[in-house]
Amino acid sequence: MIAGSPMTSRIEELLSPDRLRHNWPMKIAPTLESAQIAPHLNIRATYDELQGLIAKRFPDISRLSVRFETLTAAIDHAYPAGVTVDLIDGKQKDAIVAMLEQLETLLWALELSLERDG
Repeated sequence: MIAGSPMTSRIEELLSPDRLRHNWPMKIAPTLESAQIAPHLNIRATYDELQGLIAKRFPDISRLSVRFETLTAAIDHAYPAGVTVDLIDGKQKDAIVAMLEQLETLLWALELSLERDG
C-alpha cells in the first residue's frame, strides 16, 4: 500500500484521537453513597453489642478488661460520637482491626478452655 492512499487515510480517520475520545468514559468524581455512611453510624452500636454477647458467653470476661478498654479508646478516637461521616486514618483502622483480631484469638482460646472444662 502506498502512504496517503484512500485506505490509509480512512484508517487514520477512524483511529484519530478526536474520534475515539467520544467513546472514552468520562471521569466522574466519586460520590459517597449511603452504604458507606451507614457502617460508620453503627460501629459503636455494633461494638457495644459485641461486648454484651461476649459477656454473656464468657462468665469471667474481666481477664480481658484491659483489652476492651484499649479497643474502646481506639474506636472512640477513630469514630467520635455525633460525627456521621469521618474518613479515618488508615493506620487507626489497621490498629483497630489488629486489636479485634487479637481479641478474636483470645476468645477462641477462652472457648477452648470452656469446652475442656465443661
